[in-house]
Amino acid sequence: MNRLLLLPFLALCIAGPAAAAQEVPESCQPKVAGVALALADQADDAQLQCDVDRAGIVAGRSERLFSFSPDPLVRIVDLGVSPSGAVYVYDIVEEDGLMNLDARSVPADMDRAASVPVCRLHTVLPDGVTNRVSIALLETASPDVPGYAERVQVVVNPDGSHSSVLLLDSHDVVTTIQTADGARSFSRNMRQTDKIGALNELIIGVANHSDGWTCNTN
Repeated sequence: MNRLLLLPFLALCIAGPAAAAQEVPESCQPKVAGVALALADQADDAQLQCDVDRAGIVAGRSERLFSFSPDPLVRIVDLGVSPSGAVYVYDIVEEDGLMNLDARSVPADMDRAASVPVCRLHTVLPDGVTNRVSIALLETASPDVPGYAERVQVVVNPDGSHSSVLLLDSHDVVTTIQTADGARSFSRNMRQTDKIGALNELIIGVANHSDGWTCNTN
């Protein structure tokens, strides 16, 4: 029997007004009876493509707003809409032998762009973070690391056993990494903690704790 899996379009529909206001690419549109369904062996690829295309819209918006088109080693697009109505792009760019973080916030909904602060951070990564990023790049280049991770979180129970909890929120983070074999893209829930999730947390954490942000109110 073929197992059917639900694609992210349903999550986009139920995630709330902030998510619904975002532009939905063709790859995320419903395909069958108003709900996007796919066979199990195709679902992960379809979900990954949907998320990659959503991230591409945000990244393109940030490049236009800031007139900045980098060639990053790592690009992380946090598709979760902040309370201010912004989504975030984090680029790791190599400049003069140093790893720099260039992060930008952009409006999630361009119809409401006038009320969303547009902010940017450009900073050199500390040596300790640079080393961890270099190791993460090697680890995540492995074909054993899936592009799309099923939205579950493994938790440790009081008795030491493990159980899986389904992540129902649609806070997706899309990561694109340049490898020796070309670019690889990954999609994770913000709360997932595998190698890709750990890299996301590391980079976003640097940005969150930096006081170097500059903002312009539209």
